[in-house]
Amino acid sequence: MDHASTRVSPNSTYKIYDALLGLESGIITPEHSTFTWNGEPYPFHSWEADQDLTSAIHNSVNWYFQEIDSQAGFEAVRTFLQTINYGNQNTGTNLNLYWTDFSLKISPIEQVELLQDFYQNNFHFDSKNIQAVKKALLLSTTSSGSLYGKTGTGRVNGKDVNGWFIGYIETSNNTYYFATNIQSSSGATGSQATEITESVLSNLGIWK
Repeated sequence: MDHASTRVSPNSTYKIYDALLGLESGIITPEHSTFTWNGEPYPFHSWEADQDLTSAIHNSVNWYFQEIDSQAGFEAVRTFLQTINYGNQNTGTNLNLYWTDFSLKISPIEQVELLQDFYQNNFHFDSKNIQAVKKALLLSTTSSGSLYGKTGTGRVNGKDVNGWFIGYIETSNNTYYFATNIQSSSGATGSQATEITESVLSNLGIWK
């Protein structure tokens, strides 16, 4: 299969790596990752507060990651995308929206390969930074193991057309990686992709 032909916008799943960019650039650190809310209204109440890395990942707070990109600058973002070999590595011209405006694209297979590189730190980044992002991605722990993940939802003209859920499960004897992408004229959300993923993982006996 040609990976390039199956590439779509990563939407908020890219925030895993934007967080790493912020950490590796020293814009944030595992100990000091808080940005102050500027008081502007946002579409989600959870965004209208100061954010640290964990809350920004959990609540998928756009302005937090736009601040990282703004402080890093275009060249640093471009170089980082090349360093980690992220999808088509295309930022377009708008640094605010490149991961959601169809400039940057990645396939589900590439998402899984990149998650493996991230998990195993094949980039040779500071291990503290990798651990900080992993900690922020933790969704739940059960007797089956621990589920780590990030959703993404692409909206066009008020319709949810692109839903992602990517991540991995750590069990006592293995790590399972996954990337689910759904597309539709409406109703394709990250939460819908999450439900599908959890159902499949349950059927496979990997996650209960």
